Amino acid sequence: MKNITTFDFRLLETFDKIFVLVSGGIDSTYLYEMIAPLFPEKTYAVNCWNPYEQSKTLNQMKQEFSYMEVRPVSHLDYKKILIKSFKLIPKAIEFRKKGKYEKKIFPCCKYIKHEEFKERELFKEFNTVVISGIKPGDGKQRGWFLKDLRNPPKNHNYASNPKKGFFHRHKEGQLYCYPFRDYFDRELPKKIIKQLRQKYPNLDHSGCTLCPVLVVFRDKIESKYTLESVKFYNKLINQQTLEVWQK
Repeated sequence: MKNITTFDFRLLETFDKIFVLVSGGIDSTYLYEMIAPLFPEKTYAVNCWNPYEQSKTLNQMKQEFSYMEVRPVSHLDYKKILIKSFKLIPKAIEFRKKGKYEKKIFPCCKYIKHEEFKERELFKEFNTVVISGIKPGDGKQRGWFLKDLRNPPKNHNYASNPKKGFFHRHKEGQLYCYPFRDYFDRELPKKIIKQLRQKYPNLDHSGCTLCPVLVVFRDKIESKYTLESVKFYNKLINQQTLEVWQK
């Protein structure tokens, strides 16, 4: 499969373990399929499990010996966290109108997906790397972060790898790699997606079946889960349409 990034995947050869974060979506599946054939004995597909994310592609990946699921050690009340997030939708919309919106306003991603991953010592081990599929076009925050990797400030942490700009060690201790740093298109080429679907026939963009971001950006984001998310919010605030709070 063609490398559509500016990252040289051979740079990963020096690592003992390569953890590719997969969601069942197009971008992360592409990275996994680029890396796993090069380093089959040390590449692992890692999914941060949550009950609201469903993917037939992930179910297919689970059949591979290198697939790993990160599940919460602590007890989480998923529904309570999700309801709290959806109740913040009006605030998020106001922030969006003022150009101050940040995804982290919603606690659901943080607690349901990311927090447990950050605590796992496995992904902080010496000479391991975590592969992330974020792209500049995925949102302002991600765009700014990747821009800093392209043009790092003097105090930027290149971590343990001398190849500038694609690697960053996060404060929790994991060394991340961002192969899509310079990929500015919103979508992957149709030819690449077609190739991926030869192996993963149900491959599509991933996402939670209920997501407050889909409600806030229902005019921008095309998702098969948008309607369900809108219905969930309407039921939560006991109204039939979105027009009341939209104005």
